[in-house]
Amino acid sequence: MEVTESIARAALDTLSSQIAVLDEEGHILFTNGSWGTPRNGAAGTDADAEGVNYFDSVDPTVDDHAVEAVRGIRRVLDGECEEFTLEYPCHTPEQQSWFLMRATPFTIGDGNFATVAHIDITDRRLAELEAQENARQAQQERQNLEHLVDRINGLVQDITQLLIESVSRDEIEHGVCERLADTDPYVFAWVGSAGISEEQLRVRAAAGSADVNLDDESVVLDAEAPTPSARAFATGSGHIVTTVDSGSAVGRRYGDAGIEALISVPIGSRESEYGVLTVCAGHPDAFDEREQVVLEALGRVIANAIDALESKRTLTADRIVEMEFTVDDPTLLLNAASTELDCRFSYSGSVYGSGGMLREFYTVEGCGPEVIRSFAAEADAVTDLTVLAEHDDDCLVQLTLEGSLVELLVDRGAVTKEVMSDDGVTTFTVELSREADARALFELIADRHEGTELSSYHEHERPVQTRQEFRAGLEERLTDRQLTALRTAYHSGFFDWPRAVDGDELAAMMDISRSTFHQHLRVAERKLLDSFFERDRQ
Repeated sequence: MEVTESIARAALDTLSSQIAVLDEEGHILFTNGSWGTPRNGAAGTDADAEGVNYFDSVDPTVDDHAVEAVRGIRRVLDGECEEFTLEYPCHTPEQQSWFLMRATPFTIGDGNFATVAHIDITDRRLAELEAQENARQAQQERQNLEHLVDRINGLVQDITQLLIESVSRDEIEHGVCERLADTDPYVFAWVGSAGISEEQLRVRAAAGSADVNLDDESVVLDAEAPTPSARAFATGSGHIVTTVDSGSAVGRRYGDAGIEALISVPIGSRESEYGVLTVCAGHPDAFDEREQVVLEALGRVIANAIDALESKRTLTADRIVEMEFTVDDPTLLLNAASTELDCRFSYSGSVYGSGGMLREFYTVEGCGPEVIRSFAAEADAVTDLTVLAEHDDDCLVQLTLEGSLVELLVDRGAVTKEVMSDDGVTTFTVELSREADARALFELIADRHEGTELSSYHEHERPVQTRQEFRAGLEERLTDRQLTALRTAYHSGFFDWPRAVDGDELAAMMDISRSTFHQHLRVAERKLLDSFFERDRQ
């Protein structure tokens, strides 16, 4: 089929690019349908442009890009170059646009002509600008990170050396505050902690040039507290104030001191909680998420160092922590039983069975064994109950419980000295080695049971050798079977007269034969006597 002019023009009209054909004088011979639809800022781009001289329509005082375009098209028509291209902006108040002008020559007979195309490259230019901006931001972030690393690296090295050389918790806390306050852009730092049942932070150490109000914080220690230090202590995660508001609780504490931003991070590890560290800066937005990560890690390192010192002090000190607390949560089995049965439960000890379940022994006063068995049969928390001995006014029972609070105390390293449950309230008296362990344990129990209250808390001298130490030394000499046989026999009344149980019953409880039980028991008895009379027998 012969390609006619109408076919050629129809084909050009299908293109989205704006196309015009110029003669050697620069007159526009014809354009395609896209020419002049969106304005592209080039000469002669009106929709009805045929016959217009492309060159004469350019004002060199108005548009530098158009002048350059005319110069390039003339060179193409004069045969000085095979192609000319030019990228130029064509913005409007509503949007940004960019175009690529491409001029290419062709001849028909003795005539020289040029095809001029204006191609919309806005999407490509926007993508390039976005890539350039991303690269600029990445470079800025890289520079910021390098600055942060350089600054924090020296600080971490100084604090690490401090933690290695310190011999007390006070020395660690004061030293950390001093080193932070001496590191730009920080101007002040302080460490706070709270007692077992306190609802305010006590300032333990502080340093810096800012005149910060160091009165103890009396705000509630929870996740919604008005200060970042209280929130960090309650939640166990860092909190940043990017800009201090003079009218807020933070502003009242820090604003007059020239503090513009601050961060609070917990001083704690998986095992212990020692308080919270607050670092202040003199200009807004001084802290970001990366700095928070570093300072939170620093809080954990400080806690580990205090842990090590506290553990060492525990091994050599002559003082222990004794804590007494009450629980009136009606869901606690002992509370429910003492209320419903109108009786009193007194803890007599515990022993782990062969299946790993903790068996707890209680003396029950005020009701008979059948009543207790009936109650236990209906209680979901009781997995096993055995009445070991019956007396005139009381009986000895062995309980295996789901979610036992005594087992929780054992798992947390507490020595249960006494448990008494009467009239729906259970009182626990426990001993621990460190203050940090006591607070963490109390908070755990308070979260688990409503109505948990601290009755007393104090430190006291431990004897030259405590019962716990004597038992620990003996338990190191006993095998698990020997210790279980001895405990089971003792708590079951095997050594009473008359005996509450016999060897067959105890062997059945341990799921072993009678002869094996007696063998374990005799060996355990001999080792116990050796320890008591200070004889070095194995």
